[in-house]
Amino acid sequence: MYEAFDGPMMQAPTPSVLRLSRIVAANPRLIPAMDPMRSFAGTLKRQFSDPRLAQLFARYATYVGGLPGASPALLGLIWHVESQGVWHVKGGMFQLAQSIADSAAAFGARFHYDSHVTRIETQGGKACAVHTAQMRLPVDAVIFNGDPRALTTGALGPAGTTACKAQAVSARSLSAHVMSFAARPHGLPLAAHNVLFAKDPDQEYKPLARGALQSDPTLYICAQDRFDGAQPTQPERFEIILNSPPTRTPHHSEPPDPEKVKQQCQTLILDQLAAQGLSFTPTPRIASTTGPQDFAQMFPASNGALYGRAPHGMMAAFKRPTARTKLPGLYLTGGGAHPGAGVPMAVLSARHAAEAILSDLPLT
Repeated sequence: MYEAFDGPMMQAPTPSVLRLSRIVAANPRLIPAMDPMRSFAGTLKRQFSDPRLAQLFARYATYVGGLPGASPALLGLIWHVESQGVWHVKGGMFQLAQSIADSAAAFGARFHYDSHVTRIETQGGKACAVHTAQMRLPVDAVIFNGDPRALTTGALGPAGTTACKAQAVSARSLSAHVMSFAARPHGLPLAAHNVLFAKDPDQEYKPLARGALQSDPTLYICAQDRFDGAQPTQPERFEIILNSPPTRTPHHSEPPDPEKVKQQCQTLILDQLAAQGLSFTPTPRIASTTGPQDFAQMFPASNGALYGRAPHGMMAAFKRPTARTKLPGLYLTGGGAHPGAGVPMAVLSARHAAEAILSDLPLT
């Protein structure tokens, strides 16, 4: 399954239904393996007699911001990717961004940080300049790595509103409440990656499906200073993630009070940790928590959805926007574009965008 789908889906800049259909037609055994009539959750229940194993593998849907009950069974292929090795960046994720910036600067790139981009200018139906609050920058091509929905809402001017199809940015993915802090842990032996599972697998995702907060959630804990088996003796860095709905869902027209929700989630997380025997000194404060509303402000027009479009439905992978847009000269990269969310896939999307630009620029 992985070999059949990696090339035409992940590695291809524009996934093709026709090409996939030909591959499946040439190997009919793929059809029952795809389990097209079941959701990811349904497939897992059929494959595992122990509900805890089904609950474990169901987490792969949340890797890309989806609910197991609405996502296709194909998301199970993520486990195969992980089985080949899980990597971390020495110096933290920031070091990856810093290295890319340093490499670009070595080729002559100039960076204008903290510059609010107001609009994309076009000439002859093609992107020709980017405007910031301070300057106009003539360009041969524009690469946009924000949430593609920002384009359709006019956040970068009228030129970008038709760059993507509406269905490419609708049906928003999950968001999260994220606690980031330094402290000393007590009570549980921790690795670099830790998951504390909800007690009731059948009820875990039902609140999220209706746009509500969970009462019995699964928590992911990243102990950032414990990679390579390290055992810190000083206060260490932690990140705790609680899946949450985006700021706006079809179930409520007005988002709830974000500060009140953040306090509820802070209490929920600490109570869940304590129930499983884990505590921290000092106790993390409310200021350490970033919620969907905060993410919505950081990433305009995203509704706080951290993974762009939701991966729900058998054809979801074909609905994401690709590197090339309908506006010549405008290209997309990042977790909101094909092939999807997560650092490896976001970097792969950048490769697709680079190849598209190199191919298009010589054309007249």
